Amino acid sequence: MSDPKTDHEEEQPPVKEKEEKEEPIKVNNSNLVELKNACDDYIQKHTDFKLIFGYLSCAFALYGGYYGHVTPFNESKEITLICVVSYFVLNFILVIYTFLFEKDIIFLGEKNTPDMKERLTIHTNTKKYSDIYNITFEFHGNNSSGKTIVSKHKISKSFGNWFDVNGLMSTELFEKELANGLELVKSGKSHLQ
Repeated sequence: MSDPKTDHEEEQPPVKEKEEKEEPIKVNNSNLVELKNACDDYIQKHTDFKLIFGYLSCAFALYGGYYGHVTPFNESKEITLICVVSYFVLNFILVIYTFLFEKDIIFLGEKNTPDMKERLTIHTNTKKYSDIYNITFEFHGNNSSGKTIVSKHKISKSFGNWFDVNGLMSTELFEKELANGLELVKSGKSHLQ
């Protein structure tokens, strides 16, 4: 039997089954940092680079702790020191990478096919003492007619649009907002709200 999907159709990400219950996202709604982190975490995918350095630094810490526990102190000093220094160096590189390269970028995705290349970047930020969450979509790619598109779309809304008075996040409303922003930026209609 032939596959009904044609080459020109865009692949869609897998949709979660309705039976799977997502754990509700609940935060202290008077803490702006928690609100921003909850929204960022919902959007963000960790990069391989960050995961590799994070796991590697944890591996050094675990090995150093284990080796220091099973080996007499005088024999384990060098190995433990190497593990501790490695842990701090890897975490320092991770912090520098985040500070210099990521800044407020929480998502960077690319899609390459033989006839087109697309790149989507999502930035988020909030101002100190403000409940306004800013999401900026940047898109570089081609539309369906082959025309090159470079567009931006910005959403600036209060956290109250997505969180109730108990701090429970409405992921449906947040996803709808993200989908609308993504559709607008990919269509080439730059819009700054």
